[in-house]
Amino acid sequence: MKKKLKLKISAVMLSIVLALTMVATPSIFTVRDVSAEQDTQSQKIFNNWTMAAMIANKPKEYFNEKEMPDLQTAVIYTVLQYGVQANTNKEIDVEEFCSKVNDNFAGITDFKESQLEALDTQGVYRYDKANHKIIIPGGGAGDGLICTYLGQNREDKITKYGKWINFADPSEDPYYIALDVDDENKIIAYRSIDASKVSANLEIYHSGWNDDNDYIDRDTSYMKDDNGTTKAYLPYDASYHVGYCIKIEDGKDSVEFNEEDLGEDALTIEFSSQNKNILEKDADDETRVTAYEDKGSTVLDYQLKSNDNPIFEGQLPCTVYNLSIANYYGVCLQPGESRQLSVKVEGMDQNQLTYEWSGDCKINNVSGNTCQITAPSETIGWEDNKNIAVTAYINDGKIKIGTKKESIRVANCDLSIIYAKGGQNPSIDAGGDTLKVGQTYTITLNGADFGWDYGNGESNSRQTFYTLDFNLNGESITATEKEENLSMKDNKMTIGIGAGGGYPNRIIKVNQSGTLTITGKIYRDGKLFRETAARTFKVEGNEVNPSEPTKPSEPTTPSQPATTTSTKKPTQPTVSVKTTKLKSAKNAKGKKLVVKWKKNTAGNGYQIQYSTSKKFAKGNKTKTISKNKTTSYTIKKLKKKKTYYVRIRTYKKVSGKTYYSGWSSVKKVKIKK
Repeated sequence: MKKKLKLKISAVMLSIVLALTMVATPSIFTVRDVSAEQDTQSQKIFNNWTMAAMIANKPKEYFNEKEMPDLQTAVIYTVLQYGVQANTNKEIDVEEFCSKVNDNFAGITDFKESQLEALDTQGVYRYDKANHKIIIPGGGAGDGLICTYLGQNREDKITKYGKWINFADPSEDPYYIALDVDDENKIIAYRSIDASKVSANLEIYHSGWNDDNDYIDRDTSYMKDDNGTTKAYLPYDASYHVGYCIKIEDGKDSVEFNEEDLGEDALTIEFSSQNKNILEKDADDETRVTAYEDKGSTVLDYQLKSNDNPIFEGQLPCTVYNLSIANYYGVCLQPGESRQLSVKVEGMDQNQLTYEWSGDCKINNVSGNTCQITAPSETIGWEDNKNIAVTAYINDGKIKIGTKKESIRVANCDLSIIYAKGGQNPSIDAGGDTLKVGQTYTITLNGADFGWDYGNGESNSRQTFYTLDFNLNGESITATEKEENLSMKDNKMTIGIGAGGGYPNRIIKVNQSGTLTITGKIYRDGKLFRETAARTFKVEGNEVNPSEPTKPSEPTTPSQPATTTSTKKPTQPTVSVKTTKLKSAKNAKGKKLVVKWKKNTAGNGYQIQYSTSKKFAKGNKTKTISKNKTTSYTIKKLKKKKTYYVRIRTYKKVSGKTYYSGWSSVKKVKIKK
């Protein structure tokens, strides 16, 4: 037998006071709009009724539509509607009070004064029979039985849902209820909801921009039902919102509530990861989780709380995976060319997955994680937004995990060497064939789109995608995709890393007059694919004192992994700079953009670059952050209705020289306010 609650009068009265002075106004979860005033009133009805049921020791005295509720609870509920003020006595005429009882319930139509004497007041009020008065005293303390509000549904009536928990007696099982209220604020029914019909789960989701540049709240959920178990499958290298979803099957109705629906009435979420290398709570935002380190599976332990009391708790299995096609920069094909593509999955067993290929080109020979694509005969530019996509599934194609797209470009690969003076657009050739001693220039391998970089291997076995060969007065030096500072003997010429953009480039400074010849090559499938004609420059001016290698400016590729950089001098150290993870970039009021990243103390500071060019081909602006403990920065004076692309990298100073990591992934933000 379950324990029956025995409430002290002082405990009851403070609970009443609290119930009436702390009525919340919930956000609406409705089929049609409800006025704020009506919603506030229905919330007050819910709070008062559940409090009355607790006071009367009858929280399980249910009644359906047109049935009469328990009269003791109905009378206490009506008392609460009048309000309780500490240290005061409120007197109400009995005739008025009985009329209000009749007005409060659809199932009570003829409540009379003669019925009051038989009811237990529970110390909440006094019935003064001689003077025909109801007297409501004030008081104070607290109790352990609480009905927590879960959410609201509205169709032909308002239904409030709650969960009763006795925190003073953990051995008592919690239970669920529904309170139906009509448009005249009369209580229609107080019903039990079977616990098997209620579920509460953590939910991981994303809010962001769609293809039409509209910001969508909760636009992508990563929750999957895997053979009856709710799991989250999360793409690697991203940050996610953590919320919750409560589902209730109420007869023919199925309703759902989340923390955004309930606003101030939402339950608070506490969670922790069993493997913080895979998933970790965001240090700057406890409502988010980050997937920046490892890939694989872990579990989030969570509690949903109200006033620090746990209402729900559970575990959410999570898998962080990375799905990729070819390379990171799109796929370039020659007109009519056929090529086999493959998809790679990290963090999951590839044997458990099946794939579906689609795209804006001919697709043949689909076999597992590979397919053959054939380019059309006409050329296609990046601006045409043509794609190849692969979707991964588990459970024999029943559960979709995610989709990866890569852009397609169809073109003839024609290469040339172009140059620009330092600070000018590197994609526009400055013209002529004369360079000045001591002047910096950007040398670009024009036409060498990174989408041609395919089949060149990985890690130690990788064939570099491009080379730029420099010959100054008979002495040669070669720059590759490895982002490092180079110099000829005695610093006759220095080579820094690139200035960003869609093609490989390097920043050079020539400190000796003479003849400079430059050629470029790119490789595909580990073999030479294209080579430029040599371009020769005459270098004029007086020889300058040898200087340190040119300070690197911007890396060549949009999102290279962390790289090792060094000079060619044997006395120089090899310096590895860890890449910084970009967590978020959001539009703030006043045409501002707030950028947040994961703290990276491996370097001395950061560089944030932003542009209206998706490939950072022009108009790039860079901000240097000199403190490595800083994790956010606000970019100001942006243009409204413009879309900006943002990325970040780390820099490190060693022996007077500055070394850089590769860029992070890119965030896209449209300035709307």
